[in-house]
Amino acid sequence: MGDTNTGLALAYAKEQLFAKAAGARPGVPKVLVWVTDGGSSDPVGPPMQELKDLGVTVFVVSTGRGNLLELSAAASAPTEKHLHFVDVDDLHIITQALRGSILDAMWPHQLRASEVTSSGFRLAWPPLLTADSGYYLLELAPSAKPGTARRQQLPGNATGWAWAGLDPDTDYDVALVPESNVRLLRPQHLRVRTLPGEAGRGAGWARRAQPRPAPPVAGRWGPGAVSRSRPRTRGRPSPELGGSCPRGGMLADLWPAGPPRKRAPCSGVGPPGRGLA
Repeated sequence: MGDTNTGLALAYAKEQLFAKAAGARPGVPKVLVWVTDGGSSDPVGPPMQELKDLGVTVFVVSTGRGNLLELSAAASAPTEKHLHFVDVDDLHIITQALRGSILDAMWPHQLRASEVTSSGFRLAWPPLLTADSGYYLLELAPSAKPGTARRQQLPGNATGWAWAGLDPDTDYDVALVPESNVRLLRPQHLRVRTLPGEAGRGAGWARRAQPRPAPPVAGRWGPGAVSRSRPRTRGRPSPELGGSCPRGGMLADLWPAGPPRKRAPCSGVGPPGRGLA
């Protein structure tokens, strides 16, 4: 019998399935299911991490005597949801659970976290807005220190974001605030605990899931400013901002950074995604 070069297969999948040249699109959920009956003859970790860096959610199904540590590292976090051990004749036992987990990864029905590490995690949410109908305000704060919140504004076509540079073994409260100029959408909330490990190396911002910028809002934007929006007739002069309202009819209000206003938690549902790549 020949070698099992899983590392080469993963590199091939990256270039042929998950690359832009192969049709992969930013912001569209990507899922890889690796079914293995044993170990690999070449390294699996580096090519698997490259796939995860592209936003690929990795499920591992082991039907043989695979290395537990290697398989756990290969699967997306949490491992109890993304790693399955089953005899090849009993695959039907995990079919429904695996299918449900894949659908959750493809079409999140509410704010959810994945790829949790000691220094960060990735967020995903359903498409509640469009590029022209508003934007998102994403807030993150340690549960024990709510007054030290970080805030990031994202365009309305974004469906994910990755936080980095966080402290290990720490609870973080996340709030996703959809600012729509079409209809009222309530915030979604989530608590995520980072894994134990070394401390993060500073407060970093990772890339968003969709790179297209949102329509800019006229006005004076200063460091630490927080924004909200309200509907306004398109193109009508805006004395508050000293100009006209941008396309999409969104008028922004600014105030200095500080503790967020009290918001009631709830969840939202958006339409399903369009594919895996």
